[in-house]
Amino acid sequence: MEINSNLSAMRLQEVNLNNSAKDIANPKNYVNSDEQPQEVTPDLIKSITEQIPIPIAYEANGTSIKVQDEVFVSLLNIKA
Repeated sequence: MEINSNLSAMRLQEVNLNNSAKDIANPKNYVNSDEQPQEVTPDLIKSITEQIPIPIAYEANGTSIKVQDEVFVSLLNIKA
């Protein structure tokens, strides 16, 4: 059981989420130089949908860390 690998995966997911959020927040990526309102572009839709698995993976890694901690505590109790 490697808690370090789960923490690294969580950090990677956090970086991916931050990068995706920056892309979505930057209006230059999705609008033309005109000041008129524009339709939603495929790039914006892609950036938003890429964010969906990130919190799921982050939560899964957090859950596995909790389980590893509980197993470790149980092993210590058995050993004691």
